[in-house]
Amino acid sequence: MRTILLFLAATGLFLTACQPAAPQEKEQPPLKEVLPGTWEAVSINVKVNSAMDTDSSYVFDVPEELWVQKLGVLPVKTFYEADNKYRQVYTSLTNEELSTTRGIWNTFSDTLMMIEENTTYQYVVSLPGNGLAEFRAQLDWDGDGKADDDYLGISRQISKYAN
Repeated sequence: MRTILLFLAATGLFLTACQPAAPQEKEQPPLKEVLPGTWEAVSINVKVNSAMDTDSSYVFDVPEELWVQKLGVLPVKTFYEADNKYRQVYTSLTNEELSTTRGIWNTFSDTLMMIEENTTYQYVVSLPGNGLAEFRAQLDWDGDGKADDDYLGISRQISKYAN
């Protein structure tokens, strides 16, 4: 009987050792190392909850192929400097700079903080690959005073330099 138990135990160990290793999640590089450079908006999706204190909600969706048609401007460019400064440039279809916002940025694990003079934004950032970054946040998109709107913005790194 003891021989059979030892055989079964050894067989179990052998079969366990022969199992392929479970695929490990690819570890994301630190945001502080990835963000410096020039990023261009690809798409925006916002689920607006309880718009303007009503029970209505809606989704504001701007896929890459409809950016210009829906927004009437070129994709927003964000320039992250290595010294933790940033600027976002909004450009017309005729390549005229419409406005620029500036601030400082910092990261804490997977969270990006962007601080401007009168406001602070906080995004959870994931890097799905192919030079893309997904920025998720709860924002006050509809201006009703409540940060209850689910924001997903996707950007593509177009340069390692903040030109």
